[in-house]
Amino acid sequence: MRNKILGIVTNTAEAAESWTLDVGDEGIHLILSEQEVAASDILGDRLSGQSLTLSMLAPSASLPSQLVSEAKAIILEVMPDDEASMRRLAALRAAHPALLVVAAVRNAEIPLVRALLRSGINDVLPLPLQASELTAILDHLRAEITAKGGQNVKTGQLVSIIKSVGGVGATTIATQAASLHARSVRQAGERVCLFDFDIQFGNAGTFLSITSPLTLADLLQGGNRVDRELLGSVTLETPTGLHVVTAPTEIMPLEAVNAEQVFRVVELAQRNFDTIYLDLPGNWTNWSMSLVARSEVIFLVCELTIASLRQARRQIALLRDQGIDPARIHVIANRVEKKLFRAIGLADAAAALDHPVNLSIANDFPLVSSALDQGVLIQELKARSRICKDMADIVDCAMQAVEARRQAEKG
Repeated sequence: MRNKILGIVTNTAEAAESWTLDVGDEGIHLILSEQEVAASDILGDRLSGQSLTLSMLAPSASLPSQLVSEAKAIILEVMPDDEASMRRLAALRAAHPALLVVAAVRNAEIPLVRALLRSGINDVLPLPLQASELTAILDHLRAEITAKGGQNVKTGQLVSIIKSVGGVGATTIATQAASLHARSVRQAGERVCLFDFDIQFGNAGTFLSITSPLTLADLLQGGNRVDRELLGSVTLETPTGLHVVTAPTEIMPLEAVNAEQVFRVVELAQRNFDTIYLDLPGNWTNWSMSLVARSEVIFLVCELTIASLRQARRQIALLRDQGIDPARIHVIANRVEKKLFRAIGLADAAAALDHPVNLSIANDFPLVSSALDQGVLIQELKARSRICKDMADIVDCAMQAVEARRQAEKG
C-alpha cells in the first residue's frame, strides 16, 4: 500500500522503524527515528512544494551507503547521550568531509551546540522538528549547494580488473598499471589507490613486495569505525606513489563479506583518492558485481586460448545482462606471442567474444617474473620493452576515462 502525503510517498509495507519517504531531486536527506517523525509537525500540508528524502531510522542505526553516496546534504537525528548515535555522526563527518551535515538534537544546550559546530557539523536543528524551522534550513542548504555549483563531493573513479579464468595475470596487470598510473599523475597532486579485493587468494602485496599488519580485513570488519584515519593506517604507499590496501592475511569466505561495509569502504576511498583500482576475486558475488557496475572502466583480462576466450565471452554476456555499457568493458589479451603465424590472433579473439580487443600485452615471461620476484615495476628493469608500452596503453585507457568524466561533469 502506498499513500500520498503532501507530495511525499510512504511505503507502509515496510517495517515502521526503517523506511523512506519520497525521493526529491535535490540530494537533501532528512533522517529521523519513528518517535521524532511522530513528534514533528512536518506532515500534512506544511511542507507542500518542498523536495527532500525522509528516511526513518533508529538514532544509532547504520546509514545506507547508497543514500550517503548520493546525498548533497544530510539532516541527521543525534542523541548526545547515546554513544552509538554520536559515533554515527562522527563517522559520517569523517568519511564525507565535504558533505553538508546538520545535526537534529533535542534540548541542545549552548555547550553542546558549540561542540558540534567545532567538530565540523554545518548547523544544528532543534527537535521536535517544526515545519517552519525545517523550511528555513532547507532554504539555507539549497543556497549552499548552489554556491558549490550543485556538485556533489569529490568521487574518485573506479577501475575494476576482472579475469576470464584464474591464472591469466590479472593481478600482475593491476599492480603494474596502477603503479604506472600513480607515478604519472603524482606531480599533478592526484592520488591513486589499489585495493586487493581477492580476499581468498590476493597477491598484490606480494607482487609489490610490501606487507602490513593492517589489511583489507580491518576495513571490512571495522563497521562504523571506518574513517579517513583508519583508511590511512591501512594503506601503504609504494615508491611510485601508489597507495595499496592488501588482501587479508587469512582466507575469508566470500559470503562472509558484508556488502554494505564494502560499499562504505570504497566510497570512503573515493573521497580520498582520484582513481581507485579494484583487483576483484574470480568468483562473482553481489558486492563484486555492484563494484563493477559502479566502475568507469572495466578491464577484463584473458589469454588467446579457447578456454579463456570462452569464459571471457560468458563474462561479457553477464555484464551486458546487468545493464553495463559495453563501451566501459576493455578486454586485455595477456601473454600474446608476437609471431607472424598464431593459432588465434586479436581479430579472431574479437570475433569470438563479439567485443573489441584493443589492448594486449606481449609475452615476456622472464622479464615479468623477474619484476614480480623483486617487487619492482617492469619499467625499472627494461623501460624500452614492448611489454612496458603495452602497460602504458592500459594506463592511457584508464586516464582517458578520467578526463572524459571530468569533461562531462563540466558540461
